[in-house]
Amino acid sequence: MFLLTALAFGLFGLATEAHHRRRFGCGPGAGRCRAFRRGAWVLLALAFPAAVLAQGWVFGPVLWSGAVMAGAAVAFLALNFLPAGSAR
Repeated sequence: MFLLTALAFGLFGLATEAHHRRRFGCGPGAGRCRAFRRGAWVLLALAFPAAVLAQGWVFGPVLWSGAVMAGAAVAFLALNFLPAGSAR
């Protein structure tokens, strides 16, 4: 579940002009941005039932909220502080 949320926020980040250009060397097209955002929302939605299955309806949403925050933090750190590497 944590992996799903981290990947989701990674996709949200790559849907932005600056992060996409830094990682891939070019700006994202409108279709690619839309696909990244849709994929990110799907991953976040899939993480919720996983959290509920893991902890039940009482603590599952709490676990999901924590995983969302942790995934956002990891994606932020990865996108901003890991070296981008060569685009080609």
